[in-house]
Amino acid sequence: MTQSNDKDSPEVDTTEAMFEQWREQESRVPLDDLRPQDGIVFLIYWALFAVVLLQFWTRYVLNDSYGWTEEIARYLLIAVTFIGSVTAMRKGSHIAVEAVITLAPKAVRHWTLVIIDGLVTLFCGAMAWYGYELGARAPGYMVSVDIPKSVIYWVVSAGLAAMTVHAAIRFVQRLKGKLEDETSGAILD
Repeated sequence: MTQSNDKDSPEVDTTEAMFEQWREQESRVPLDDLRPQDGIVFLIYWALFAVVLLQFWTRYVLNDSYGWTEEIARYLLIAVTFIGSVTAMRKGSHIAVEAVITLAPKAVRHWTLVIIDGLVTLFCGAMAWYGYELGARAPGYMVSVDIPKSVIYWVVSAGLAAMTVHAAIRFVQRLKGKLEDETSGAILD
């Protein structure tokens, strides 16, 4: 029985090359393109952190939990998700299944990405409208605090509306050829 040296196999070389490419991409995280909505997400995130810390402190240290912290933390998590998605949409960094796109020829890849950007724009716009409508019809107030439930629907709707704007910008830029047809994976041409 012969032993093969794993370092000489082509699979190891490919895997190492992929990890090296990933490390290189991760080392170049741009922080110079921060926008005001990124600051809003930052503030919501730290408010969420403070509420969860307060909940932990009152429940496990003082043994007398504040009832409102769980509900507020849940709604802040929803807000940070949808407002944070605006940044991901602006940067084009939402996760996507790229297995077929990376194997496609350049022209097919371009028009596939144009169609995807158009569908994302329509979906986000429809969900923003639906969220607004749902907020307008949401009955009552939150259980533990005196805030209307509609506020959370409108925050979600605002996040989706902002995502719609950024998705539309990406769609138009890609349609005009001003946006590169890059995917995060290795493109095979």
